[in-house]
Amino acid sequence: MENKELQKFYIDLHEEINASLITEEEGTNPEQVFTELALSFLSEAGETENYRVCFDEKISKRGIEHKINGYSLYENYETLDLFVTIYNGDSTIQSVTKGDADKTIERAVKFFRNSIYKDYVNEIEESSEIFDLAQTLANVPEVKEYLTRVNIFLITNGEVKSDVKISDTIAGYTVFYRTIDINYLFNLSDKSRVPIEINFELSGYKVPCIVNETENSDYQSWLAIIPGLALADIYEQYGARLLEQNVRSFLQFTGKINKGIRNTILKEQHMFMAFNNGIAATAEEVTITDLPNNQGKAIAQVKDFQIVNGGQTTASVYHTWKKDKVDISNVFVPVKLTIVKIEKIFLK
Repeated sequence: MENKELQKFYIDLHEEINASLITEEEGTNPEQVFTELALSFLSEAGETENYRVCFDEKISKRGIEHKINGYSLYENYETLDLFVTIYNGDSTIQSVTKGDADKTIERAVKFFRNSIYKDYVNEIEESSEIFDLAQTLANVPEVKEYLTRVNIFLITNGEVKSDVKISDTIAGYTVFYRTIDINYLFNLSDKSRVPIEINFELSGYKVPCIVNETENSDYQSWLAIIPGLALADIYEQYGARLLEQNVRSFLQFTGKINKGIRNTILKEQHMFMAFNNGIAATAEEVTITDLPNNQGKAIAQVKDFQIVNGGQTTASVYHTWKKDKVDISNVFVPVKLTIVKIEKIFLK
């Protein structure tokens, strides 16, 4: 049944693309129309914001040097999303080989590397769709100061069955790779967003917790302590996706609260839990495990993890660790985790 629904979604997508081509201005092509549709799904799911669909491709005698189909540079310069597309016009879903996936991702990597090293901006016309981004990456000081996460999205209406690399360091920046294929888009259309799943146990982090034993048919709450390194690691990978339900955005270290958090980490790490109220988070599912030597229980895994209060704390811990190169192994953050469905709590 799911395969039939997926195929129908694929056909509907193609029909929408063809309809758009009739009404769009001259010069638009199916690949860019598909890119626009895919990015609208990602934006509605909170996985990107303020995106711009554009096209840039550099071709030499060796073939395609680099390629970009769209980008999003977040308002605070903390995150850059780059999108590169593989599109096919077949009537049935086609598989994308690992070789094609890796090659296409590498083209986006080359664009970022060329732009950040100031070379590329001098080679393109000011009228180019990608000029503003290349100019910003090369010459805006805030990019050098605040950019900490680059996400390269491979977008395709095909099916990617092989794994691509997860992360890398390019020109000194942490780069994460995401694959958005027809299955992922179908799930987004069905569920509105794909939940964040975190496995603390597999990552080597201990998150000790105690349960609120009060019976309640609507929710269950746990009080936990999360290592600062685990929080920074999660934020580096997911960024603003963790904070979809958080009304406060991180405003660098200009505010009194953020400066206070940073100073505590730099000067009095052992006092962090005393000075900071911690974070409040929700989850759809949680898996609890026993700590060794009867030390109590710990949160092993969470599904659909969302920080609803404490976004400034989370981002401040991350930025102090990342920008100041501070050892935060002595930073621990209190967490109140609320699970709205008790039947989704599992014991290992």
